[in-house]
Amino acid sequence: MELTIEQVQAIRGGAHVPLVPPEVGEECVVLRRDAYEKIAHPLYDDSDADPRRFYPLAGAIMAEDDADDPALESYQKYKL
Repeated sequence: MELTIEQVQAIRGGAHVPLVPPEVGEECVVLRRDAYEKIAHPLYDDSDADPRRFYPLAGAIMAEDDADDPALESYQKYKL
């Protein structure tokens, strides 16, 4: 595979370069390994994330908002 000077400069600058190799027939992307690693192995792994861990925080924030809401009483009648 031959890259143009512009493509090489773009890759060296951290950009990705889209290509359609005839052997593949579909668009592929060439980028530096360090850029690929950031995508393939992100710093934050949320595979075991459980949103229930955030319920107490959300409840505390909502309680703070409710404490300063002068209209809170007027919409308490809409409780389920």
